[in-house]
Amino acid sequence: MSETYDGIVVGAGPAGISSAIYCQQNGLNTLLLDSKPKTEIGDKVCGEAISKKTVHRVSEKLNIKPPTEGEINTNVEQLVLRTSLPVDHISLPAIGYMVDRYIYGQRLLSDAAEIGVKIQDNTKVVSAIVEDNSVKGLKIRNKHGKNENLYCSIVIDCSGILAAVRTSLPDDFEPLLNKELTKADYASCYREIIELEEDHNLDGKIVLQYEGDIPKPGYIWFFSDGKKKLNCGTGFIKTGKNKEKSVKTIYFKAMEKYYPKGTYKTLDGRGGTVPIRPPLWNAVAPGLIVAGDAAFHADPLTAEGHGPALLAGYYAAKISLKAIRNNNVSTESLWEYNKLIVKNFGNEHARYRILTIALDRLGVKNLEFLLKRKVIKKSDLTSELVTRKESILSLLGRAIRCFPRLHLILIVKKAMSLSKKVDILCESYPESPHIFSEWKDKIEKIYRKLE
Repeated sequence: MSETYDGIVVGAGPAGISSAIYCQQNGLNTLLLDSKPKTEIGDKVCGEAISKKTVHRVSEKLNIKPPTEGEINTNVEQLVLRTSLPVDHISLPAIGYMVDRYIYGQRLLSDAAEIGVKIQDNTKVVSAIVEDNSVKGLKIRNKHGKNENLYCSIVIDCSGILAAVRTSLPDDFEPLLNKELTKADYASCYREIIELEEDHNLDGKIVLQYEGDIPKPGYIWFFSDGKKKLNCGTGFIKTGKNKEKSVKTIYFKAMEKYYPKGTYKTLDGRGGTVPIRPPLWNAVAPGLIVAGDAAFHADPLTAEGHGPALLAGYYAAKISLKAIRNNNVSTESLWEYNKLIVKNFGNEHARYRILTIALDRLGVKNLEFLLKRKVIKKSDLTSELVTRKESILSLLGRAIRCFPRLHLILIVKKAMSLSKKVDILCESYPESPHIFSEWKDKIEKIYRKLE
């Protein structure tokens, strides 16, 4: 049995929903697949914070409602990086929402269904169908356990961290596309939604609390989720010496310092995964675009992936529509998608990955020292870093404040320098795939210098 569509979108998370809605609105016969039952779509373990600017921007593009009152738990205003120091040395603006991911996800699913997107749940992707050096469709296993071949002009892989389509491709297909998934690419997480007996005093804040006992990226998060409610969790990359460590055990140990057992009620507690690396530098191949977690589009610092996924899904659909109308779904034809991702959030995420690596090298105690001495400042974590040129006197002042731990200033200075180099490279992202390999070698060399 086989069916043919203009576009098949795999995964009904924010990237997939965004893609499917835009494709259908613009006249493409669109099929949306998900491995979950329809009643479970939208239910995901995450921090549930989303950028207001991004979600409103995409909602306007798709002509759908942004998160509504019943879908928003509370507003977000600040991202705070904390240590054991009594003062919050770094607080950044982070205007957005804490949403009920399930309620919001179900509404987006309903929006897609209302405009005619065909939704097929309980469906597993077996592999991509590759013919004539292009993705032509998918081999799937439906809810009845039967195998089907589905054909289309283009596949948009929004299947989450496991990247069901991308990782199923033959090794010799499109050498510019990374088809692997390694444990170093993502963090294993444990998250709880808790209800406290008293107010948490974190209204409007999402807090990353750095702790020496937590493997990199080294923090437990506390996100205000409404009155007396918090979204809390931690996660780390389970490789090397951390391979056998229990995320859940480390989470509860860290929680005891702030909210001991017996002081709150657990409303939900589950494990999950989140990308923890720079975005996929190339996320296209003939007949294929990859978006959302499948392309590592989450912010490496905060792990916020909902907003970037919505935006990536929209761009994936926009470029797919153009390619289908031109009857050309080659890598060259789809390349504009990569440029849009890098320009809109990929460059920032690439810099934040430099920051997370530097924080890991420093460790919590050295980070506290640098914050207390004002060697690291708020501006070092924002886009201001890549536009300013620091004077000799300013650098000398940092060195003096860093004494006697002068080796730390070298780590900080190196991270700042590499962040600027990454930004420059992102600004000059290749116009075509023909010079991509050379560009990729340059940017990966930068990361190796810090790691």
